[in-house]
Amino acid sequence: MAEKKSKRGLFIGLAIGAVALVGGMVGIIVGLNQTDPTNPKANLTYSKAFFVSNDGKYTLWNNEGKRLTEDEYSYKSDFIGGHAYAKKGDQVGVIDENGQATIEFGKFGSISQKGGLFLAQDGNTKTYYFLTGAGKELLHGEQIDVYYYNLSSAFAVAKLDGKLYLYNYAGKLLYETDVVDGAKDVKFDNSYDFGAFYYNDKNIIFDARNGEILATIDGPRYTFEEISTNREKVLLENYNESGKYKLIAGGKIYDLDETKYYSFTALNDLVGYDNFSEIALLNDDYKVARRVSTYLALKDYNNFATANDNGDVEIYQNGRVIKTFTDDADITSGILYEDLYGISNGGSYKFYHLDGSVAINHDYKEIKTLFDEHHHAVVSDEVNEYYLIDNNGNRIGEGTARQISVKGGGYEFRNIDSKYAIGNKSGERITDYKYNSTYYRSAAVDRNIWTGRNDVESYDVIDADKKKVILENVNVQSFYADYFTVKNSEGKTEYYTYDGVLFFTATKW
Repeated sequence: MAEKKSKRGLFIGLAIGAVALVGGMVGIIVGLNQTDPTNPKANLTYSKAFFVSNDGKYTLWNNEGKRLTEDEYSYKSDFIGGHAYAKKGDQVGVIDENGQATIEFGKFGSISQKGGLFLAQDGNTKTYYFLTGAGKELLHGEQIDVYYYNLSSAFAVAKLDGKLYLYNYAGKLLYETDVVDGAKDVKFDNSYDFGAFYYNDKNIIFDARNGEILATIDGPRYTFEEISTNREKVLLENYNESGKYKLIAGGKIYDLDETKYYSFTALNDLVGYDNFSEIALLNDDYKVARRVSTYLALKDYNNFATANDNGDVEIYQNGRVIKTFTDDADITSGILYEDLYGISNGGSYKFYHLDGSVAINHDYKEIKTLFDEHHHAVVSDEVNEYYLIDNNGNRIGEGTARQISVKGGGYEFRNIDSKYAIGNKSGERITDYKYNSTYYRSAAVDRNIWTGRNDVESYDVIDADKKKVILENVNVQSFYADYFTVKNSEGKTEYYTYDGVLFFTATKW
């Protein structure tokens, strides 16, 4: 069991890592239709248009490399929900993703963006107006105070005449309340277009993108701990008392306090844990159903395989043990994207169904990883000679690799000479072993973009889906949703679409 104990904590590491992952997802998980509530990749901070800076001026472009406006702006905001603030000369206004003015330049003496909405003041009467990006008036008065989480959030609260009004970016009124003397200041939290508004001992948890209130919770303040990737579950933690959680799922609120920590798995199931050696599987009411070793392969709380301290591996189906392996048993831990366990018995590995029957009639030296999000597993017949298979056991590609790592956009292969190659989501190796390292560029929207590093300032930019090298031997600087930048031999910044079109060269920053 020495080898097995060295692997303990693998699954729990995946669970803990998810907490940090979701925070990073806010900026990188985006979709082409940013307002489509059916698209789980959508994000209101994404836009099909973007500003390019040159010598202190900004111009508007799209992902085809087309310049959308002849104007040069001296100041701008980012797009939220399809609208951005801009300053042209001494006039301010708001434009949409096509570069058309939705709040006319010069109509107001001042405009500022407030969480996807805009606070404007008439230059003559000094009256304030609270507006959507499309120019719809929400409020007006002699004094409007606006509170918001940050400039990238898609909601704001306006205070006018003793009232607080919570709006999402589209101007939908989500909640209103009276200003209460002695109440603590307005507090906000924000995660992946979900918002939390706390005032006068009341939590309002809402989906800013869809304009829906998810829950109203009285009492202490709660902030976001994690959002499931399918947006269907929201995990909150008590702001002042760690270890006290609430889960919003299926329109219900669940109190969670049976373990110290909670997190979502890659399949959006919630698990709990107190330490690195044990994981709590939760039932349909999110109560602890059982606590098991973190060294397990998990489908759900009723269906999993786990390694026990006595050296056995047990398969659970519908909550009970249906098969036990005792002969030098071992298990490949992870999430079951395919309903196939990897278990060794007597020194070699096989794949098994959830019912314990053999699924693939082949003995492997090692099952390095279970079937992943691309539905391939990494296996070997000889030490350090790995290859990919599909869920029927069919081998993918030719040859073997010293190491195969799954990435969001495919696979990274490493050979015996420590050179790397790139594989697409189908498991097909699309480059030679030529790179010192490879990187999957998740910031690119709906494009499977990679870079292969030749040396410190030389990279190839590759579209893995199209199996196409976009640019070779370039000094890549940054990757964005719809374009990337390269520093040329003169030290100037070049802007490229992901089709490899050079559409702009900046002369100065």
